[in-house]
Amino acid sequence: MRKEPPRLEILITKNAFIFFGKAIYKEFADRLPLSGSEQVLDFGSGMGTVAYYVAKRLPQGNLTCQDISERWLSACRKTLKRYKNVTITDADAADLPAGNFDVVYCHFVLHEIADSELASTIPALARALKQGGYLVFKEPLAEADKLRLIKKLVCDSGLTFRSGRVTDLPFMGNALECVYTK
Repeated sequence: MRKEPPRLEILITKNAFIFFGKAIYKEFADRLPLSGSEQVLDFGSGMGTVAYYVAKRLPQGNLTCQDISERWLSACRKTLKRYKNVTITDADAADLPAGNFDVVYCHFVLHEIADSELASTIPALARALKQGGYLVFKEPLAEADKLRLIKKLVCDSGLTFRSGRVTDLPFMGNALECVYTK
């Protein structure tokens, strides 16, 4: 079942993007393993806050923003309207083509997905990666139980831990950022 965000959540996200975009979203985008020609998936793209900075880093590449919410995708289209290297799609993880992406990233998305759905979502994200591709996620550290499940499912999907770090985000608290490879 598709769940649309409340308008207040969209307003809060827009304000965070305007006032803290560089500290929250650009910093994450800058750490992604990109050289400029990759095929990249922003899974759960929301209004495109991270994608705004990633698209700039892909002059010869392509960014696919995927979300299941029409409200978020409408906001994403507005955020990214000037970029020609971005595709915006309404789809589930199960719809992802196998071996299509060099990098898949999720920014504050996975902890929102029900455990039962994560069991199929994370393997679908792993399948969508090309061999040698990267899965990168950032999730709130306060969601410790969910983080343990996410990391287990990622490893069970055949991905290898590459690096991790804890960051402190303005008004969002501590977050865990992890990079895995296929």
